[in-house]
Amino acid sequence: MRLTGRGRTFLILGIAVVCLAALLGFPDITRIGALLAVLPALAAASVWRARPRLVVRREARPALLRPGDAGRVVLQVRNAGRRTLRQHLAEERLDTALGGPARFVLPRTEPGATRTAVYDVVGNRRGLYRPGPLRIGLEDPFRLAHARLTLPPSGEIVVLPAIVPLDGRGLRRHGGAGDWPTPHQVAAHGEDDVSTRAYQQGDELRRIHWPATAHHAELMVRQEEQPARRRAVLVLDSRRLAHHGTETGSFEWAASFLASVAVHLDSGGYALHLVSSDTVREERAGSVLPLPEILRHLALALPEAGDMEPVVTAARPLDAGVTVAVLGDADPGPARQLARARRTGSTGLMVVLDGTGFGGPGPSHAAAVAEGAIASGWRTRVVTGRTGVAEVWHQLSTSPSARRTSVHQGAL
Repeated sequence: MRLTGRGRTFLILGIAVVCLAALLGFPDITRIGALLAVLPALAAASVWRARPRLVVRREARPALLRPGDAGRVVLQVRNAGRRTLRQHLAEERLDTALGGPARFVLPRTEPGATRTAVYDVVGNRRGLYRPGPLRIGLEDPFRLAHARLTLPPSGEIVVLPAIVPLDGRGLRRHGGAGDWPTPHQVAAHGEDDVSTRAYQQGDELRRIHWPATAHHAELMVRQEEQPARRRAVLVLDSRRLAHHGTETGSFEWAASFLASVAVHLDSGGYALHLVSSDTVREERAGSVLPLPEILRHLALALPEAGDMEPVVTAARPLDAGVTVAVLGDADPGPARQLARARRTGSTGLMVVLDGTGFGGPGPSHAAAVAEGAIASGWRTRVVTGRTGVAEVWHQLSTSPSARRTSVHQGAL
């Protein structure tokens, strides 16, 4: 609550008139000055008393935005008070990454009524954003006092990492032609048991699975055979010391690469695991995650303090046909441990981020990290900030040999 310029003028003028009138002995003018001084206080009290009770609900459409895509926020304001809210100018505060504040006129709203406003947002930078707060300016009819009603943020908008279309070729054999024979598995590591389910009215009695019935103490029947699923594990190095640069740094490159690979492999029918500091902490690294959840994790991921050991430990037992890892160049130890965990017959693709190519001070251990992975049979590439995501994936997925590595400098 504060006085406007007009209200402060009335207050100062009223006090001055009262002082001069009292000094000169004009009681009638003293009363006029007192009235001028009291008016701003009365206006402030009226604004304070008339403050509305509002309930705000926000819905983002869509809730997931790709960088550069436009979305909309539907803002619903309900008058939960007993007084009618007059027409006011409202401002919705937004992060600059969503395009800045949105201003609109909130029309007259009767008690219990709801008004809806729609404004556009643009996803400019990866991350989680909450629209709001909503600020509504309140004034008295004479514009002597002003109050700002602030309603808290609600809802969320997630801006995904940059997703680059990747070529549709399958993973090539080492030194041969055709797709790599990725193992197919059913019901492992975190998925529900798909071989049996509870008995339902109408099920054939010959399908009752008696061992499962004894174990669960209720009738269980065999499920129809489920189609096999190819599995892929995505590994993200989230160590702060392993990344360099800011908005276009190595961590953003890693998030963009894994998001692009996730979309590409999901379209190819792969069941996906994401092993990162976040999923390990939430105990979800061993579970197959749907694509939207993986993209959300990658959108919210941030470099953090800690080591790579929990991530390597969580990734080691996952029995997948394809493992795609993006590691920093801080220490070759974790890369070697992860590389040795690749089981025979599976495909390992590793991208090593050269810190000096992302503005890091150096020295870089990218070559040592890559050598350990190559020695264990991984297809490996060392990349810099100028390396394209699609270019790296094309070379990894079609590489005729895992016994060499390349450093891409991009166009000079």
